[in-house]
Order: sequence, then structure tokens, then C-alpha cells
Amino acid sequence: MENQHVHHHGCTQCACNNPVLEILKEELFSPENLAKMKPGPGLKAKQQPQTLLITGGTIRPMTGGSTGTVEAIGIADGNVVVNGTQSAVTAYMEQNYPGYKTKELTGTQTLLPGLIEPHVHIVPTAMMTEWADVSPFKGQDLLETYNLDSVGKIINDNLPDNFQYVILGKGLDPSLMPFVVNKNGEEELVTIDNHILDSIRKDIPMMLLSASMHTLYLNTSALHYVFNNNEDVRKEYKLVDLYIARTKGQLQESLMMTPALTVIKQQVIAMANNIDSYLTELFKLANQRGATFMYDAGLNTNFEKILLQYLSSNPELVRIGGALLCSTQTEVDNLGKYPDTASYSPVYNGHVKVVSDGSNQGLTGYQSTPYLCKPANNTGIFNFPQPNTPTGTIPQNYQSLISGVIAKGWPLMIHANGDQAVTFAIEAYQTALTQPNVTELRNRIEHCSLLTADQISTMLKMGVSPSFLIGHVGYWGHAFSQVIFGSAKAQMLDLCGSTLAAGMRITLHSDNEVSPLGPLRMMEQSITRIMEENTANGEVLNPSECITPEQALVAVTYDAAWQCYADQWAGSLDEGYFADFVILEQDPLSLTTPSEQYMKMRNIPVLETWLGGIPVHIKE
Repeated sequence: MENQHVHHHGCTQCACNNPVLEILKEELFSPENLAKMKPGPGLKAKQQPQTLLITGGTIRPMTGGSTGTVEAIGIADGNVVVNGTQSAVTAYMEQNYPGYKTKELTGTQTLLPGLIEPHVHIVPTAMMTEWADVSPFKGQDLLETYNLDSVGKIINDNLPDNFQYVILGKGLDPSLMPFVVNKNGEEELVTIDNHILDSIRKDIPMMLLSASMHTLYLNTSALHYVFNNNEDVRKEYKLVDLYIARTKGQLQESLMMTPALTVIKQQVIAMANNIDSYLTELFKLANQRGATFMYDAGLNTNFEKILLQYLSSNPELVRIGGALLCSTQTEVDNLGKYPDTASYSPVYNGHVKVVSDGSNQGLTGYQSTPYLCKPANNTGIFNFPQPNTPTGTIPQNYQSLISGVIAKGWPLMIHANGDQAVTFAIEAYQTALTQPNVTELRNRIEHCSLLTADQISTMLKMGVSPSFLIGHVGYWGHAFSQVIFGSAKAQMLDLCGSTLAAGMRITLHSDNEVSPLGPLRMMEQSITRIMEENTANGEVLNPSECITPEQALVAVTYDAAWQCYADQWAGSLDEGYFADFVILEQDPLSLTTPSEQYMKMRNIPVLETWLGGIPVHIKE
């Protein structure tokens, strides 16, 4: 699918480490450009929290992680003040809040705590809003037809008004295009190069970023544009024809992407100037899908500035926390004291984040054995290689980084996709957690895609929990089974059932924009494990790993809040917690069979979403 190449420390890209923003960070986040992103005056005044008694329908406050129901709930001053029987709640509200209003749910309407996205990437997603979406998704579903022709139509239907600019696209995913048959009669992933892109558009420079974010695809016109406008490229390749022949329009990782991205930096900066409205658009989409809390899995100082600047001038639509991205020992050494998370403050830091490898569907997740598909002998990328370290042995620099974070008293999230990366993450935790004076922390492994039973037992003993990118099963399961891993290894994907059976707490995440926002969709995919690309027969990937609707609901509410250090104010509607809740047209727990759940749970209408006793979404 993509060229094999030499990988350098820290080069792997994924949603956790967006290459565009990383490469252009000095220009994008200069004081001058940050000033351009500030909103204008005259924004609407913030609404006041309502005082309500809510009855009827189905009310599941998730107190203590229980999916049981109550008859009524009372909210005041932005918080839940009481829940229980209707008579008890009514009496309490009459005595303490006599001016309350009543809201009655009808029929199948269901009230739940606000749903939680425990691993997303907020600022990168918003900043790339204007890039053409050439991903395989429409809403939360795979496109019925996703191939080079459909990508070409999207590109040509959305050409930029200013033809001095380059066509920029995001989300290109060869792993979800129809497989091609090689000369040996075997199926494999389609290869995209400059000639393929020329067939889409030849006259205008075009750059398309892969969904895995580790490849930037260029047509021939764009290769000429980069060569003509970047002195370093001209020095290295001498002739444009040599640049084209050697790269084939497949620029991989920061080393090759940087020259191309620097020549379009003014265009990228101009697109990012509307960040305020794009953040609002993103948060409203989250509200429409029932989410009231988003945990950013890759915060840095610049992203925090953007988010705090936004919140200073806009009504809060979601609660925001996140993990501080660290990739060097110096960054770990400079970590301050771990902040108090007992009470909410916007854009709080709950973890440190370390990205150890890339993306399995992008063929950069770090594996113990090669991927089945091209290039040959590709085992992906580990971000912390160390010379003279034997294969399968954890590099000391990586171990030092992990141990350093733990020693500083910070909880840790380790991004690990490939089976070897997961092994290294577990081994690093084992060593780090035996250090003296280590406190009990809610350490996580992000994606944690490929697991064994022994590793689950080890994680449980250490108190390390997984957060599963469950779209790996629903969206990419077929590709993993057929051409990327093979059926046997694909059975190791997202072992939700086994981890819960072992007594572990799990969460489900979208890694947005890797997959679409949508906790109800994530619930559905963990419950059914149906591989959606292979729609003909509704095949289930490893049925023994399916979980119950009740378990899935806990994963996107109560346990998600716990994992994100938000469990003292979110994840349930216990007394004293924020009045962050959703009202659905139907109870997701009422869907009890695969035929009722598949492609239906994700589409349960979200009638209302409330944050702190204020409605932030009302379905029209």
C-alpha cells in the first residue's frame, strides 16, 4: 500500500500527533496567528441553569455504575440535587426549590448521564475543518461506495475558489477501499501514487493526508509545486523528475512530509483562522450525539491556549479535559506537580500521554511479526528505537520515559496499537510500577488493540485499564481479517468481553477524527462486533468478545468518567454531580438482539442534551 522507508525517532504520526500541526506549529501558533483566531465581541450572554423536577419515561442515573432506574430527578444551580422516587423527589424540591419547573418524559424517552468521549483530538480536528473530507465515512456509517472514483468526485465537487491554492484533503484510507488482486491471485490493499491521483485531477496541485496521518499523497502537479518552492528538495533531488520517480507521490512521516507542508503553510494558517466557529461546530456535533464530555488525548500548551481562549468568549458546550503529550525525557523532567482533579476546571490535565507506535490500518502499528500486505517484512514503527537493542527487547530510553512519568506522580496513557507495542507498554508499566513510593494511579493503554489472556491478567494486577478504539472491529475488522493481519490475529482485536470478565474496567473511544464521534455507535459496535465493511453477511468478529448493552453503557458513562479522573462530578447523576444529561427517544438497553441493535443503536435520536442544567442541544 505504501513505500517502505527508514523510520526516525518520533516520526510516527497518528491522530495523537497530527503531522500538519506538529510541523507547522511555530507558524500556526505564533502570537500573531493566535491573535487572528480570537473571536469578536458581542457574543450571546450565557444562559442560567434551570431548576427542574424530571419524571416519567426511563431515568437511569448510573449511580455507583448501576444501570437501574429511578422515578424522578431534581436539578438546581447546575447540579443534581436529588433522585429517587417521585414522591421523595417532589417533596425535596418543594421544600428546597419551591419555584422549580416540571419536565415529564413520555413513552420510551430515556434520560441518561451525558455520554463521554474519553479519547479525542479537539484542536487538530477543528483546525482541519476546511480540508476536503475524503474519508470513508458519512456520518457514523461507512460510505456505500468508497473507492478512487468516489474520492475523485468529492475532490472535483469541492474545488477551492482560489486556484492559486493547493487542493487539500484529509482522511484518505486505502484500507477501506475494495481490495485488488495481485499477479498471484491474492487480495491486497490498493496502492495510491501520483499517477493514481493524476487520474482524479492533473491540472491543480493536490495533497491528500491519509487517515493514519503517516502518509501525504501528492499528484504530479503538487510534486512540481513542492520542488519549485522548496530549496531543500531541489538540493536533495537536483531534478524534479528524480523527485517524482523516487517518491511516487507517497511522502511518509515527518522527514518527507515537512518540505511539502512548509510550502502550503500560509494556506493552512488561513484555514485555521476560523478556529472559533469550527470548535463550536465540533462541540455541537458532540452534543447532537449525546456527548457532554470530551477528553483530549494529546494536549500541548498551544492547544490549551486555543481551548481556554475559546471558552473565555463562548458558552461551554462540553466539559473538556485531557492528557499532556510528552515525547522526550526533557518534557518529562519538566513536568510540574500533578494537579488536583477532584473538582472540574476547564481543560484540566488528567494524564501524561506517550505515543509509542502508529496505526494498524495505516500499517505503522508496531508488530511482532510482519503485516500480511505490502511492503514485505513491514512490522510497523516504534517511536523510541535504540541502536543495538535486540528485536523484542524494550528500549531503555522508552523505559526511562515511562518510569519518569510514573515517578513524577502523574497517571499515564500509552498509545499502543501493534501487539509488540502493547507488549512493550505492559513491560514498561511492570518496571515503572515497582519503583519505591509509587502511588496508585489510573494508568491506561490507549487502543490496546491486540491482547492475549496473559496480558489481561498482568494489566489487571497492575491496575492498568484499556481504552478500546472499537471502530477497529466495526469499521476495519474485515480488512484486518482478510489482508492486514489474517483471521487468527484479528481475533485478538479489542477484547472487551475478556477484559470485563477478568474484572477490569474498560472504556470505548472514537479517536476522532480517526473514527466518527458517537458513544451510542461505540456501544453498538462493542455489543454486536459486526464487521460493517462486509455488509453481505453481517459477520461477527470473535463473538465471544461481545459485551452486553449494560456493560457498554457503563463504559461510555460511569467508567469513562473514572478513567478520566472525572468521577467526582461526571459519569453519573448522583447528588452533587453536574446536571449533564441526555434525553434519548429510546432506551439503548431496550435493544436486546443484534437485529435490533445493528445500525440502529447509533441512530437513536438524541432529543436533548444538557450541560450544567442548561440545554445545549434540542432536536428540531
